[in-house]
Amino acid sequence: MKNDMYTVKIDQEAIDNFKKAFCDCIIKPNFWQPSGDNSYNELRKVFNRRFDFMPSLIVQPHNTEHVAIATQYATDNNIQITVKSGGHDHEGECVATGKVLIDFALMNKTDASLKNYPIEKGEVKQISIQPGAKFKSIKEVLDKEHLGIPHGTCQSVAIAGYTMGGGWGPWTRKYGMGCERLMGATIVLGDGTVKYLGSSVFYNKEKATEGNTEGATSKLLWAIRGGGGLSYGIVTEFFYEPFELPDIASSFHISYDMLPVFKKIKATAVIEAWESITTPGKNNQLIGTNLKVVAKQVTSKKEISKNAVLDWTLNGHFGGTREELKTMMIEWGSYLVKLIEKDPDFNKEEKIEMIAAVIEGLKIKFDELTNDAHILTFIKGVTNGYPYTFESWDRYSVTAKENGLSLETDCPAPHKITSRMPTSSWDDKSREQLVCSLQSILLKGIEETNISSYITLGAIQGDFYGTKEAREKSALKCAFPFQESAFTIQYQTWWDMPTQSETDCKCKMDENTIEKVIPTRFYSNRALDWMEVCRDYIINETNGSFISFKDASVPTKNYFVDNYEKLIGVKLDYSKDKKCIFKSRKTIL
Repeated sequence: MKNDMYTVKIDQEAIDNFKKAFCDCIIKPNFWQPSGDNSYNELRKVFNRRFDFMPSLIVQPHNTEHVAIATQYATDNNIQITVKSGGHDHEGECVATGKVLIDFALMNKTDASLKNYPIEKGEVKQISIQPGAKFKSIKEVLDKEHLGIPHGTCQSVAIAGYTMGGGWGPWTRKYGMGCERLMGATIVLGDGTVKYLGSSVFYNKEKATEGNTEGATSKLLWAIRGGGGLSYGIVTEFFYEPFELPDIASSFHISYDMLPVFKKIKATAVIEAWESITTPGKNNQLIGTNLKVVAKQVTSKKEISKNAVLDWTLNGHFGGTREELKTMMIEWGSYLVKLIEKDPDFNKEEKIEMIAAVIEGLKIKFDELTNDAHILTFIKGVTNGYPYTFESWDRYSVTAKENGLSLETDCPAPHKITSRMPTSSWDDKSREQLVCSLQSILLKGIEETNISSYITLGAIQGDFYGTKEAREKSALKCAFPFQESAFTIQYQTWWDMPTQSETDCKCKMDENTIEKVIPTRFYSNRALDWMEVCRDYIINETNGSFISFKDASVPTKNYFVDNYEKLIGVKLDYSKDKKCIFKSRKTIL
């Protein structure tokens, strides 16, 4: 076994012994080693194509027993491991060169047929989801039952990393972060023992006998609800409490080029108006929303302006009729109007013209006949499916936009992510600083590339976290530390982005993207430099970062703020990880 500070590369003898640990299992895991085999090369890939790792061995377990054996053997023999559920870790920490990779690709089932879980006042529905299940397949199962969970916007994200990272998505305003609906879990600890947390005890009665002390189980369950992945053990089963899908719901998006007048409105005004529709107590039918604002190149620092006009897209998920949606968006337009009226940079005639253009334009664009807001509606009982129309929520492609295309699904691509979290004192100055951070000399020349740089603001505040009491209750049961934040701020830079082919569903780059691959190489490092500048940019009233938008350069404490020391305590006291094999750069230790 080759051993240095950073890598433990196991030799063939150690690999053979690792495999022998499963000799008594009736069903054996799948094993893959480095070779010219296409399967190994596909399995080792992560979603962020900036990273390229070569694990010494890939193990694909079929069940919890396999994971327990692998973990115990790794601990006993000082073998370092990584765990991959969907591979969407933005820093690629789910795979590492030289380590053993536990890949959950075969543990991907969703079961909506469980009997109800008894609680103090009655019983509740539960579904079980294995860690490798991805949202596309989870939704297919739940749609048939007219059930939902607070899933994310990317179809190929798996439940494990999403839940343990907190789980932001298009349902957050109404149902909270994904971790809020986690009622139980089955977890393998560092010594190979299995714990049954919360409702998992009820569904695993024959197995959950000894060792499930209330203190350990409650603290571990609290930690995996938003306290980050891998640190506390390997979760092999999640038990979620689903909700009934709305009787009627629509997904929609509008953008800066929908109306000519939008191209005159300052980015700070667009951001503030978006914030206005997410205020707790308002627009309860707005289930979830985000706002995407595109970064802009400048040729000198003198061009950077708090009054900049930037490209943007507003996405929403709405649980009401078309007419109610139209009313809400006219209210959003009315808020924009108020900001235009107060803006000293427009004269009286311009204001009159712009105000009329905003309100009348929105009435037309949200009319059912025009459907220029790209509204897709689901009516319960009429169809089995539920519209998965979140293509534009997370990804923005310059080349796709030029070709009149949309990103049908999320395809792997090289990228960099970082994030900020606003405090309750977020104000006009904060918005101005945010807009200034989106203008940079470092982005000069990217119009000749396929690089896309932008932010997405994802609404958190709404019905679920609408009161102080609700936020305090959430904090008691979830390690996710940002219940009081109005939204997330996610900086993103992507390049060489493929789109999914309609014919064979494979991810392929279109001709325009391919033509710009080589020019992009001359600018991608500068775009990454811009991300580093944004990470440290002075923006008043921000504190902390969101672990699901992982940036390895951000101190770990920033992701968990006030819960950081408590989570370290859970790790040390309850994970039984005496050799710290549950470790990557952004685990709690």
